[in-house]
Amino acid sequence: MTRRPSEGDWLHAVGHAYRVEILRHLLATGTATPSGIAAALRLPLNTASHHVHALRKCGIVRLAGRTQRRGAVLHHYQLTDRDRVASLVWGIRAELLVTDFERQNGRGDVTVMLDPEALAELRELTVDYLSRIGELGLQARERRGGADAEDQPRLALTKVAVLLATSEDE
Repeated sequence: MTRRPSEGDWLHAVGHAYRVEILRHLLATGTATPSGIAAALRLPLNTASHHVHALRKCGIVRLAGRTQRRGAVLHHYQLTDRDRVASLVWGIRAELLVTDFERQNGRGDVTVMLDPEALAELRELTVDYLSRIGELGLQARERRGGADAEDQPRLALTKVAVLLATSEDE
């Protein structure tokens, strides 16, 4: 029987980059073996197995089945709570990157170092994101009847600035 993960178990799960990648992989595939995870993430099998075992011990993944293959037994694992993992991987993990100073001063941005592949993906996401922000601005303006903020003081307006800064630090 799989035990129910505590809050500490969930934080432990995102406390290591390999475990986060394993959780992402399981979100995408549904079920996977440590050897399949190792191949997909380009990790040594013993490293993938170690982290899958740690996630199983915490109750975040469970054994979904076993199959025989060439004299060996493959263990198939799946997430115990897909919704929680999705929220954790895409929400709380980013929140953990925000410093206490930033949080106390009303900042919710995240500063991270990205490799060229991640930066290319961020650029693609940013184009869509900035386009949608522009659409929201036009919709808000239409709701105000096209007037500037000073013309309609009764409306609660928030000015938003989005900054994407890149630097080629090595």
